[in-house]
Amino acid sequence: MSFRNEITDRVLVIAYGNPLRCDDGVAWQAAEEIRRKLASQVDVICVHQLAPELAEEISRAGTVIFLDATGDGDPGNVICQAVSAEPTQARFSHHLSPAQVLALCYQLYEANPRGFLISISGQCFDHGQGLTRSVTNALPQTVAAVSDVLRRLKTSRDLCESQSAVM
Repeated sequence: MSFRNEITDRVLVIAYGNPLRCDDGVAWQAAEEIRRKLASQVDVICVHQLAPELAEEISRAGTVIFLDATGDGDPGNVICQAVSAEPTQARFSHHLSPAQVLALCYQLYEANPRGFLISISGQCFDHGQGLTRSVTNALPQTVAAVSDVLRRLKTSRDLCESQSAVM
């Protein structure tokens, strides 16, 4: 396997949020489950917020899956959506959206990994370390959403390989 293929096959999971703000820490909890169950398939990092410094790490992946809590939706809902680079005016900030980090990755490293955002709807974002019951119950669904993305990536790779073999 070539170095380029290794990058293309690498899946990076970035969990972000504040584990000291109740449900805002759900991404970190999910990241621990993902480390236990999918360690051979993904690299996982946990951060408090998305910052420009992540662009370098992301540039070495073919796919990045962002995990985050959201105040939108019914508590415990898990939503997965594709994310692509969103060019914006350069500004000096240490709080970026997944689309902005992907755009920065492209601008600085000419890398364009596939992006996904898995959002878990939270209920309580007060100071504290515990997750609410509905968010705790959503952890298996969050891990399943990551597994589903991995399965779809593998299937699309398999389809591409079989199509190129037919040519």
